[in-house]
Amino acid sequence: MLQSNVVDLYHVQAVDIHDQTAFGDSVLVAGELETALAAWWHALGSAPRLTALLAQTHDVPVFFLLHSRTLGQFHDFLVQNPSWLAEVQPLLLLRPGQVLDACALAKGSGREEGAASAEEMLRPMLAAVAAFLEQTYGPQLAAYRRARSLADLRRPEAWFPVTRKQRRQWLLHLGPTNSGKTHAALQRLLSASSGLYLAPLRLLAWEVYERMRAAGLRCALRTGQERLGPDDATHVACTMEMAPLGSSSSVAGEAWAWEVAVLDEIQLLVDPARGAAWTRALLGASVRELHLCGAAEPPGLPALLSELALCCGDELPAAAGKKRHQRLVPLKLEDRPLLSGFAELLPGDCLVCFSRRDVLLAKAELERLGLAPCVVYGSLPPDVRSEQAALFNDPASGYKVLIASDAVGMGLNLQIRRIVFRTLRKFDGEVTRRLTPPEIRQISGRAGRFGGRYGELGLVACFTAEDCAVVREALAEDMTKSEAKVQVGAFPRAALLPLPEQLEAFSHALEADLGKLLPFAALVERFMSIAEVSPLYFLAQSRSLVEVARALADVRLPPGEKFTFCQAPISSTDLVALTALHGFARDYAASGFVGFPRVRLAEPCSESGVTARHVLELEGLHKVCEAYLWLASRFPTAFLDVDAAQEARQEVAARIAESLRRPLAMSEDDASCTGGGLFALDDDLADD
Repeated sequence: MLQSNVVDLYHVQAVDIHDQTAFGDSVLVAGELETALAAWWHALGSAPRLTALLAQTHDVPVFFLLHSRTLGQFHDFLVQNPSWLAEVQPLLLLRPGQVLDACALAKGSGREEGAASAEEMLRPMLAAVAAFLEQTYGPQLAAYRRARSLADLRRPEAWFPVTRKQRRQWLLHLGPTNSGKTHAALQRLLSASSGLYLAPLRLLAWEVYERMRAAGLRCALRTGQERLGPDDATHVACTMEMAPLGSSSSVAGEAWAWEVAVLDEIQLLVDPARGAAWTRALLGASVRELHLCGAAEPPGLPALLSELALCCGDELPAAAGKKRHQRLVPLKLEDRPLLSGFAELLPGDCLVCFSRRDVLLAKAELERLGLAPCVVYGSLPPDVRSEQAALFNDPASGYKVLIASDAVGMGLNLQIRRIVFRTLRKFDGEVTRRLTPPEIRQISGRAGRFGGRYGELGLVACFTAEDCAVVREALAEDMTKSEAKVQVGAFPRAALLPLPEQLEAFSHALEADLGKLLPFAALVERFMSIAEVSPLYFLAQSRSLVEVARALADVRLPPGEKFTFCQAPISSTDLVALTALHGFARDYAASGFVGFPRVRLAEPCSESGVTARHVLELEGLHKVCEAYLWLASRFPTAFLDVDAAQEARQEVAARIAESLRRPLAMSEDDASCTGGGLFALDDDLADD
């Protein structure tokens, strides 16, 4: 019997310490006590089960145990408090692994009573540790608990009290690419008395804004860099990060700010990099009808949305939750790989690569073969991407082939006959990995657009037989069965980040307790380390934000304002844009005014054509313009040179477009780049 074995293990090795001295030979001598304490102290600070029990039962975080001097202090505490030593000594006679293994075995065998008995053995040690910390580090523990209460993110729906006053209706439009799901929602938006479109990309916001204008609506565009149209517009298209949340109605007398809102690409709710913006918009949009468009994956996404609607007190009709849009054009994987590589590309093909370096290398190679390709990738300016797409779509332009990163997966209407994967491996900002089945389906689905030139059949191809097998499996996967396999509580979670005002309050509390300011990067790391979220959420990636914060460490700004600067649309690996951001922050902190720097555009340095390095340097300048305009939308009284920044942005974008229309000359430096420096891979979505 496992339960009795655990208890016997305790009683056989324990002794009656009330009849002996603390260091009697028959119990533990001084050296043995130190050794036993060291083993248990290490286990308390490193074994997940013990650290969790300590936090649950006594509200003590593990980092208090990790300081080098706390073990010696705990030893002295026990020597000075014989009653506590008497409580823990039976446990000290056991090795930590013995007790932890007993707990694990009991749980693994389904014997909850045995596991409870094993855990009961631990309670005297946990209580002694808690008493020691309360006595020795009482003020620090109190400060930690105050700070943790400010890092409580378990009810993010409560952040938007105006929205919570009403009961919204959620309508799901889920399905694969080219299934008409977004079209159905947009038709409802355009017919509503007021409406809000929330886009994953500026290109999509622009596209829907133009549709609103064509419909004769009083409309506006709001992105991080543009603000067009009247403040009292009845219909607004904006990027997700610019969503107006929990605001009062823009239409006098209405209980809602908007009658209809459309959140596009809702599956990005679970994305570690950008998903927090979708979560905020989903929870905070003050709207009567909330239309959620996107892929019906990852498996469990509909179940997650249903739980989130319940938490918000909103309505998600059962029929709306079960409806699935079907692809309107068949999609077929070609039987054989393109073993001859680029030589087998045909008009209407889109070659998919996963870095700017590979896109530009492929452009140079195709031009060498006599083809004139267009290129699309995330860090290109939106208007340049639109121009390249238009050239590819025009049969008379002479541009027959498109080379694209995974930015082709959304945001552009492209007449693609066949998607060709150069590889299925990509660097995602953390590691190089193979594409997931949902990513493969999302990109593949761009072939064969309904109603387009290739609207009867979409084709997919790869360069290797191995990749063909992976794509075949991904395209054949039955999403209905995948959804059915998701267990209750196992569905994906929504990404979450704190609000600027929460970091501000957290900073003030820490400053009061510590008597000094923490560097902002340390502040964010401290907040994220103790923040609590409910099982429906996870803390989004903050690595890039922390890296930018470190670059701005010498600039003194209030935490809320520093948080805003750190969210500017630049990569922490882009030294040009990061240097410019530092200058903007420094000038803002010093004088409250930030001028726009003079931009000098260099001519192409190769007589045989434009070099890739020249294109990437122009992109870097464009990002500086974008960062200034993004900050101007948040600090309008400080960033006053908006006209100069817009003029420079237009000039740089025109120069990039001109450069891409010319042959690309790859220098030795270009060909040898491995992804660092100017060739560093950017998140295609984060650029927008």
